[in-house]
Amino acid sequence: MADGDEGPDDEAEAAAEREPTKAATSDYRKAMDTHRSRLVRLSGDRGIGQLKALYESAQDTLESKLRNLPGGRRTSMSATQHRMLLAQARQGEAVITKKMAGELGELSEQAQVESLRGLSAQMKKMEKHYTGAEVALPIDEAARFWGVIDKRRTSLLKQHDVSMARYGASTIKTIEQQLAVSLATGETLDDAAARVRDVADTEWWKAERIARTEQAWAFNATHSDGIEEVSEELGDIYQRWTEHVTDDLVPMDDRVGIDSIVMHGQVAKPGEMFVMPDDPRVSDSLIGEEWEFPPNRPNDRGVLTAWRPHWGGLAWVYVNGRKRFLSRP
Repeated sequence: MADGDEGPDDEAEAAAEREPTKAATSDYRKAMDTHRSRLVRLSGDRGIGQLKALYESAQDTLESKLRNLPGGRRTSMSATQHRMLLAQARQGEAVITKKMAGELGELSEQAQVESLRGLSAQMKKMEKHYTGAEVALPIDEAARFWGVIDKRRTSLLKQHDVSMARYGASTIKTIEQQLAVSLATGETLDDAAARVRDVADTEWWKAERIARTEQAWAFNATHSDGIEEVSEELGDIYQRWTEHVTDDLVPMDDRVGIDSIVMHGQVAKPGEMFVMPDDPRVSDSLIGEEWEFPPNRPNDRGVLTAWRPHWGGLAWVYVNGRKRFLSRP
């Protein structure tokens, strides 16, 4: 890892001269864990459970319709039945994916609200802890709070529609393949309907991955927007890329990838990009890639957090191909 010890940039020079204590680092770590737990809770069993329940109910309805198509359920499926079943499956899956996009839109709004509330709570707690001061934030005003939420709503809803439509198209393609097998092997209408349901059950993981990833995107995007809003009054605030890693770069479980370890602790000013640093352990295809905020891949557990120099912990910027540390644990 290119850990260039050239010293910090001018803006953070004064802060870097302070040596944060282990207690300060621990306090910041606790705040980050609380922040991450909000996203885990939102994209965990509660949110995904709501989506799965809707999905199961809609698939039950579709399966029932398929089994009740005219022409007999227990004799070999005819070509006419096959065409009817395929048309009904296409229509049904289109309805299901539309409902899924709508439900995901509601879940992502919950993630946005929770993210922005968390930013306010985190900043007030950290400032009170480190400076003893009460801080008033612009996002505490209702109009500005909902203005931040609304900034992403249209693009988020479009994103959900596109993602679920792609998922639906992929599912229909698999259904078409299975129904062709069903017709060729002389299966009954009931057998064919069961194949459609089996495809839905097998493909659910793709819908779940979309939901988790896009909730994380909504959560982090709104956090970024909120930090930008706060920066109008607090000029020394940064965005920090925080992975499931300690500030000593020790993975917190066995699911953490090398690229996550390499990105952890990078900070950027609001509106600036995060960069994958040059590191021999990282794929060449990733080095130099830029992101506004996590996630940078499906199911990525990275979160965006606010950071100010006097909070301590690990913080570094990537400048001219080298790391410059603003703070070390």
